[in-house]
Amino acid sequence: MARGLSIYFIHSSKCDYNNLIYLPVLRSNVLSHHTLMFPRSEENKEKYFKDMIANCDVIVVELTDPDIGFNMELKEALISRKPILALAQKAVGYDPKYQKLLKNIIAYNNEEDFRYYVETFAETYKGVANKKAEENVVVLGIIDR
Repeated sequence: MARGLSIYFIHSSKCDYNNLIYLPVLRSNVLSHHTLMFPRSEENKEKYFKDMIANCDVIVVELTDPDIGFNMELKEALISRKPILALAQKAVGYDPKYQKLLKNIIAYNNEEDFRYYVETFAETYKGVANKKAEENVVVLGIIDR
């Protein structure tokens, strides 16, 4: 049976991430089949971001009001070479320096837009989780009869 993706979310601690990111994603039926890794949730707030990035399949970056912690997480995400979806609030915009780091930043207007882009991204990369699971199998040898 196919397992869902592990999706890690990078965002600033200065933005209203509960209403801007967590709630829209949690309201999605499509995304309920995936493991959603929210760094500031009760479950994950004590975990090291590098470990969570290492254990995820794909990454969603929300560019509103970045802080130093955001930049550290983004650097680690880029080093990981995992698929990244970059989103920015159309009304707020983003610092142009991120355009050099993240190709194809998508502007969204509201919660529905945000959820749609994350759902579409998850559907696009859903095969990554199963491929990763297959790659974790190690053949130690073959027994001849």
